Amino acid sequence: MSRLDKFVDIMRNMRLDGFLFMFNMDIHYLTGFTGSACSMCVSPERRIFMTDFRYESQAKLEVGEKAEIHITTLEKNYYDLLDELNVFQNVKYVGFDSNHTNYAIYKRVSNRFNKVNWIPVLKPLEKLREVVDTEELHNIEKAAEIAIKSIKETLPMLKPGIVEKDFAVELEYRIMKNGGQEKSFPIIVASGHRAALPHGRASDKVIKKGEMVTIDFGAYYNYYASDITRTFFLGEPSSKFETIYKTVLKAQKTAIEGMKVGMKGMEIDALAREVIKDAGYEEFFGHGLGHGLGLMVHDYPILSSRTERIIPSGAVVTVEPGIYIPDWGGVRIEDDVLLTDDGIKVLTQDLPKEFEEIIIPCN
Repeated sequence: MSRLDKFVDIMRNMRLDGFLFMFNMDIHYLTGFTGSACSMCVSPERRIFMTDFRYESQAKLEVGEKAEIHITTLEKNYYDLLDELNVFQNVKYVGFDSNHTNYAIYKRVSNRFNKVNWIPVLKPLEKLREVVDTEELHNIEKAAEIAIKSIKETLPMLKPGIVEKDFAVELEYRIMKNGGQEKSFPIIVASGHRAALPHGRASDKVIKKGEMVTIDFGAYYNYYASDITRTFFLGEPSSKFETIYKTVLKAQKTAIEGMKVGMKGMEIDALAREVIKDAGYEEFFGHGLGHGLGLMVHDYPILSSRTERIIPSGAVVTVEPGIYIPDWGGVRIEDDVLLTDDGIKVLTQDLPKEFEEIIIPCN
């Protein structure tokens, strides 16, 4: 069964007569289209794909027979096409993605087709996208492989005197050189006290001897993302750093070893959070344990203290506990993990993370 057919079943369960997609990533997931301008209307009877003249040939190649392909013109926009095709004739309930449809678009479509009851739906593809198929898993594994190869090639540059931004630029270059489409998000390089910033993007700060350095990075491969974090130390680490690092590593290992299909996101989160709490650092771990990986670097499902949703077989998630202490620094360790009925597989295990392995000697 195709993804479009599976979505039609979901749509029927929501008692909808149709669904209007305006978010490129969702349309890519359903059709394979990789262009930047498109819209799509799905109903049990029809699949109508719309784009402009720039992507006419591309749509024929990528969308093919998955949907009717219609091209907008300077005189005829998406809404004109929908009207001309009688898409909403005798239709009562049509859904739209409330997370990716702005108010202006909603007003425009609801005014144009005012006999339709427009139903907001949050995350319409969540159930489909949280489980990756064989091809998707291959792409994520390849994205992880590229990211790991790239950081290993860049690590010799991690020495006192290098600027955070310079390291990040070199890492990005190697991700591209090694076959990545692009970095999966702005690379985080946070050294010294800046390591207390969970999303501290690379800055003009010079990295010094005696500092921790948190590097959060990833690659896109064939439109699928990886996401990895390691914290290194330049020189001889203090006992405080060693204690905190080993606490975070224990928390991560406990979560990975204890997680399994059928657990709630909050239950997996609790495995790591309890370790950090018992060590006395609970107040310094303020984010969720992890998130799904797929077409987006923050995809479905979510591992957090508020997630009651069951984690299904076939989900790929990050496991990334951290401790962040203002004016001191921080530690985060992140791996990408596949959950299956047969157990778990760490997709990023080729990047070392034991305490002795993350210390970079300095003269």
